[in-house]
Amino acid sequence: MSNHRFLLGSLLILSQTVMANCDSATDLLFYAYHLHGQGGDVAQQKLLFNKSLQLCPNRPQVHKILASILKKQGKYSQAVYHYKQALKLRPDFAEAYHGLGEAYYKQKRFPLSLEAHLHACQTIKDSKAQVIALLKNKRYAFTKKDEIIDQESLLVLYAPARLSALNKMLSECGLGDVVSPVHTFVSLFFDTNKTTLRAGTKRQLDEIAAALPQSPAIIHIHGHADKKAFFSVSRAESDRRNWQLSHDRAIAVATALAQRGFSKERFTIQYHSYKQPFRQGSSIAALTSNRRIEIEVKVPVAKKPLEEYQ
Repeated sequence: MSNHRFLLGSLLILSQTVMANCDSATDLLFYAYHLHGQGGDVAQQKLLFNKSLQLCPNRPQVHKILASILKKQGKYSQAVYHYKQALKLRPDFAEAYHGLGEAYYKQKRFPLSLEAHLHACQTIKDSKAQVIALLKNKRYAFTKKDEIIDQESLLVLYAPARLSALNKMLSECGLGDVVSPVHTFVSLFFDTNKTTLRAGTKRQLDEIAAALPQSPAIIHIHGHADKKAFFSVSRAESDRRNWQLSHDRAIAVATALAQRGFSKERFTIQYHSYKQPFRQGSSIAALTSNRRIEIEVKVPVAKKPLEEYQ
């Protein structure tokens, strides 16, 4: 009986302490909101919001406001953390999803930006507009030469359940597009007429390897070349060499991924020469974009036993 009373007393003291802390946090919030409304010192606002969260952490709106301040300051990783904290506390918080999508966009983590904005697509017009912009030219699935896309971003496309949820949200938002498990990597870049991956691609290959699913998924590697002709050879010979280039570039990527623990039987190689340009024209930017690798993940559909159809 005495232990029971001791436990009840301890819980009562803890509850009173939490209430007192949250009361203090509320006082800090009023002052922080006042400063925010008056356009006061941003550093002081941030300090007050942080202190309020330390005293009473379970307030999604405060996390969201602090994240917005951090985003405006260009501190995108910290902003992402607080947007996620807000969503843990309130999973239907559309404004937090919108802010998260914007923070991811600033980080050039476009698949994650698309996913976050889709959560707010039906209620926030700006999120729907950003989804449409990301879908245009498949910006969410294209990594430029000077960019690195990380494992977490790639999992939006390469994790089957996550991709299925993404397409469900697209449908619910009234958008007819369907996202496929394909990503284009100009970040795995090659010099003109070369099949050796240039220095600086190790990190990108590591991120890809970390994101690719294990068996039974099949990994299709598509190699592409630009349309620049080889010198001092016939057009037919130049075309033949471009076909070979696109093949050998796909092989180079498959070999690099195999060195990271994947069985070569997991890969299929498809090569397209310059027949499927990503960008039209003969500018340096167009030629660079067209010398690219695309990696597609397909999970075989399990066939039902014959007796299930009877």
